[in-house]
Amino acid sequence: MSATYLETLSAFTSFLTAYTHTLLYLRTLYPPTSFVESRFHNTSVYQSRHPLVCDWIHDAVAAVREDLLEGTVHRIGIVIFSYGGEDGGGSAKIMERYMFDVGEFPVVGRNERNMEIEWDSASEGDGERDGDETDTSVPTKKGKGKQKELDADVDVNLSEQFRAALIVLSTRTSLLAPLPPNCSFNICMELKDEGDVDPPIRHPQPWIPVQPSLQKTGRRVTVRDEAEEEVVQEGRKGEDLGGVKVTPIRSVEAGVFRFETWIEEGRAKFEAIGKSQETTFGSSIG
Repeated sequence: MSATYLETLSAFTSFLTAYTHTLLYLRTLYPPTSFVESRFHNTSVYQSRHPLVCDWIHDAVAAVREDLLEGTVHRIGIVIFSYGGEDGGGSAKIMERYMFDVGEFPVVGRNERNMEIEWDSASEGDGERDGDETDTSVPTKKGKGKQKELDADVDVNLSEQFRAALIVLSTRTSLLAPLPPNCSFNICMELKDEGDVDPPIRHPQPWIPVQPSLQKTGRRVTVRDEAEEEVVQEGRKGEDLGGVKVTPIRSVEAGVFRFETWIEEGRAKFEAIGKSQETTFGSSIG
């Protein structure tokens, strides 16, 4: 039986949750001992054991899901930032952004979200799971019995694509320079640049505007010059959008679900590395 749109979207949000937890471990934003290793789509992932971190990620991904259902999201970003100062004070500086371009996700009407998705014939059965029988079921809160595995009913090809993305994430982050002290993270959304897409303002309000360096100053606007010719003016990008170095991770394509993910390293990260090297060099000859 083919999966419905809602089931496939749930598979993506489960992947996004595991991706976020694993990223926090790989970039050592929290002590390694505060994570537990598990299996997800037949590869190693990590989950924070701190209840507040788990609740925050769960709520953030749930908020992302609501806007994905509306078809208004262009990109999702997991942003790692630093406050720079030794005491953790000062303005936030963007170190790294882990981006997901979901602009090609299908927009499905409310009455059709439970209809089965017809996968492309070329993608059916392309990938097969390894012969690893590791138990990936999750214990219930009461410890009685087990919940169904989050990746149990995911299309095989989509599961293999998720698996590959998680493996490449681990490989790519191992090659990145270490982060400076006092780093934290957040999850952000970039909305589609369309006239009928409005900010996610509702009650309760899960989203707030990001700092100006991550903002576009405006949407595309069409004006007429003196010769009555149409001119399209682009909104200027914030200085931290796009980063100064981009590392691709994975392009995922399975049936109607397509997205790309990559890493953007910010200018502030390389400036912090340069200052650290200057300090080390100066002290070695003092």
